[in-house]
Amino acid sequence: MDESHPARGVTIADGRMTLDGIPAAYVQDLSRPVALQAEALQFVGGFGSGGGRLEDKRRIEAEARFVDGGLRRIGREGTATRLRLSLRPLATAAEEARLLLVIGWSEAQGEDRAFAEAFLPAAVFDTLKADLLAGLADGLVLRATMDLWIREADRDRPADRPVDRYLAPQGEASAPARGFVETLEWRPPARAEPATPPAEANPTPAPEPAAAEADEGENEETVEALGRINWSLRQLLVLMAFLLIILAIK
Repeated sequence: MDESHPARGVTIADGRMTLDGIPAAYVQDLSRPVALQAEALQFVGGFGSGGGRLEDKRRIEAEARFVDGGLRRIGREGTATRLRLSLRPLATAAEEARLLLVIGWSEAQGEDRAFAEAFLPAAVFDTLKADLLAGLADGLVLRATMDLWIREADRDRPADRPVDRYLAPQGEASAPARGFVETLEWRPPARAEPATPPAEANPTPAPEPAAAEADEGENEETVEALGRINWSLRQLLVLMAFLLIILAIK
């Protein structure tokens, strides 16, 4: 594919990027937000020190995927549909009203994979952390407006069709993309539905109370009638026995 050719020079004019050695052109489409879906969130706590100051290492990590399309690097091979997502609290209150997102491609120390880092205001991070530890945040979805690139040929593709995003080249590596999170939503784990006992092949409806009482009365009358019949039979047998005795005497 043309993205595998080495890029020798980059030209950006009127929001359109072209690269030497690559016939395709690239544009930015801010009307098409990037959507990431993450599962199996995990809280990681900790602090560090560097440069004479304390560093907050707290974060929430997850494996995420692009909801539509994937991530590529202009001039490089490979497409990433999944990436490592980290959510961190903002170190300062300068962007308290903003949720920031960085998407890039890590190539340091032999690593070769896509990543995303979201920086959340302290109130948002603490709320997500509390829900996560309480078992109320199993997965999340975020949508962000990013300065990623798409192929110019894909600009008119319908919004409901997947499209790959691209990172621009930066020297021998790829420049990370930045943007603002528009929505961040999470949900609790799905609850299993209670098992329904199997239905009987020919269920017998339960009798109504009035019907049950009527059946009970009928049963009592039947027992009494049978009792009277048995008594009559016994009387008849006794009479016949007496008659036989009389005949025998005569």
